[in-house]
Amino acid sequence: MAKSSQTGVILTSEERLARRRLILRDTVSLLTLFLITAALFVLTWLLHRSFTDHEALLGQRWKARGEAALRAGKPQAAIESLRSALAYGPSRDTEIDLATALAEAGRTQEAFAYFNTLRESAPGDGMINLQLARLAARQGNQQLAILRYQSALDGTWQGNGYEQHRQVRLEMASYLISQRQYDKARAQLLIAASNAPANDLAAQVRIAGMLEQAQDLSGALSIYQSVAGRRSPPVAALEGAGQAAFSLGMYRIAAEYLNRELASPEVASLSAGAQAADRNMLATTNRVLLLYPAADLPARARARRILADKNLALARLTGCAASPSASPKLAPLVSRWSQLPTHITLDRLEQQPDLNQTILQLVYDTEKITAQVCGAPIGDDAILLRIATNPGAVEQE
Repeated sequence: MAKSSQTGVILTSEERLARRRLILRDTVSLLTLFLITAALFVLTWLLHRSFTDHEALLGQRWKARGEAALRAGKPQAAIESLRSALAYGPSRDTEIDLATALAEAGRTQEAFAYFNTLRESAPGDGMINLQLARLAARQGNQQLAILRYQSALDGTWQGNGYEQHRQVRLEMASYLISQRQYDKARAQLLIAASNAPANDLAAQVRIAGMLEQAQDLSGALSIYQSVAGRRSPPVAALEGAGQAAFSLGMYRIAAEYLNRELASPEVASLSAGAQAADRNMLATTNRVLLLYPAADLPARARARRILADKNLALARLTGCAASPSASPKLAPLVSRWSQLPTHITLDRLEQQPDLNQTILQLVYDTEKITAQVCGAPIGDDAILLRIATNPGAVEQE
């Protein structure tokens, strides 16, 4: 016999046993319910995790398909795949790819709106600003294009930021050249040239070529010469230096680099047309140097060239003046020729340096004026006209 501690009721052994069984049964029931609930929770979590993982996997697959389509030049297919990827979950990279695909598909307005939306949350993203610059350029909005190119230069980039910045700068310079804003283009190219690694010869040659497009032949020549001075320089640097010097009328320098280019084993990498053009350029250069009365020539040899040039120019003037319509225009020039001494010999030219300069100036003026009156000359007269354009540059080194 026992007494309950709370009620004072005395329980028999059978009642105590029944009570224990009841408590045990209730405990087991509660534990069972808890285990079932826990199992259901775990099962639900696993199902949700599996579904989420499956969604993520599908999104990755669609994204990979879209990126592959972009690389293959199929923007429309890329748009469909990337939109499917976004249906399985937001992704900034996927959104950028989708906007890029829209741009490549020619859907400029959609792409512009998409990239503008992306830029609102990341105004310093270099790639987004670059794409907006390209779209603005495509729309003919020069001011916005330049602004966004600058934002791309000032922005942040993933991966090799230095290389990305250089490529953006060069792309901006190319756009400025296309818009004939040569001063701004040259500024960007000079920055790119100063930042480019000294051992990246291909980058230096590319920048020099773009400087030529920006009408900065002197700057281009300087870079070409710097690269050409390296051990085993690329043939493009030798060719570029020769052509730039030729265009500047610096024929002694042009001869040096064109000779080196055409003697280089790498010249075979140039097209047959390019090689032929450079050989013709070298032939013209050599003829210029043969006709030009360089100051460092022996006095007799220099006098001989001046006399030969005089005879060429006088023959050109005589032929041009034979045209009735041209004769009145050439009267002042004819008068200047008539003021020269009647008999000009080599001895006289050696003894009278001032006469040399007077004849040379008359030769150069004759070639320039007759070209205006009677059209472009041919043969050695064309060579003399080249010299007349910038006599002081011919023998610069």
